[in-house]
Amino acid sequence: MNHIIPVMVHHETGEKAQAAGKKNQEYLKYCIAQAKKYNEKVVLLGDQYNKAWCDDWHNADDFITEKWKRFHAVFENLSYYPDAWAEGIFKRFFLILEYLERNGFDRCVIIDSDVLLYLNVSEYEPFSRCKVAAETPLLQDFPMLEKGNGLKWKTCAGFSYFTIEGLREFTDFCIDMYTNHKDRLMVKWDVHRKYGMYGGVGEMALLHLWVESLPEGEYLNLLKDDANHCVFDNSVGESSGYLEHQYEYIRRLSVKNLHWENGKPYCYTIDGHEKTWFLNLHFVDITKIFMEGIYENQSYSAHAKFVTYLLKCRGKLADLKHGNTKWQQRLKIRRHASAKQ
Repeated sequence: MNHIIPVMVHHETGEKAQAAGKKNQEYLKYCIAQAKKYNEKVVLLGDQYNKAWCDDWHNADDFITEKWKRFHAVFENLSYYPDAWAEGIFKRFFLILEYLERNGFDRCVIIDSDVLLYLNVSEYEPFSRCKVAAETPLLQDFPMLEKGNGLKWKTCAGFSYFTIEGLREFTDFCIDMYTNHKDRLMVKWDVHRKYGMYGGVGEMALLHLWVESLPEGEYLNLLKDDANHCVFDNSVGESSGYLEHQYEYIRRLSVKNLHWENGKPYCYTIDGHEKTWFLNLHFVDITKIFMEGIYENQSYSAHAKFVTYLLKCRGKLADLKHGNTKWQQRLKIRRHASAKQ
């Protein structure tokens, strides 16, 4: 089995509804079905509510280990996320490590349950040259703070590749940071609290700090073009990739302007109008509602467009109510600076 790279999905949310009201977060079944079009081994670590959606399903609770319990014992929620979610976003790395060790795999690809995959990961040659691959945008500054602050700490594992050694090291790193270096994490969390900025320290922040510590060559940034002008998408709902405002964008829907050829998606860059192939599509937040249409018809469905418009309006009103818009955050920072003078 050494030549096979399993595609690992972790998803356990009970019967919680998805965007637009469907129960059981049905977008997961499109994620699994799409991954199986290209890959021999697709594994779901899930719960009883999604058992029927993957023939290689396992109960996530069966992979709880002492290592996960050690992390749970030292974890502290340094974010505005709900406690269960803030800790749960780390859980898959520990569960998947245990799965690999039990089943004799030495590497894997991890995808979020809102990802559509257009690649046989076992045949993607660049993975053979790194320990870990994930998605790191170039710009790491919070735009409302002074230039060069570098405090986003954003490296996304929505599509990521790990050797088993990499997973061991990353999970060790997470335990160590919360045990012995919480002061380092507080640098970011203090800024969020100081200015009332949503977010905080999550798994993207820890992954970012870890990959920054790796020797050159061990980390592969999947947002950069490969030799065939292919990249991995970190959010259909953003025009950015490795660069800000990189790809053509449908503003009224807040989604990338996708095109299709032989069943695979591509997009044009804004600068230079270069054709760029996407090896996956990541439907973050309310864009999950588009997964069914894209999976079945390679298009943003009319119903989903309408519902997305309503959800987008509701989201903007919620951001306004809670002071999370960019101009409100900038205003908070200016007021804080004025108060200090």
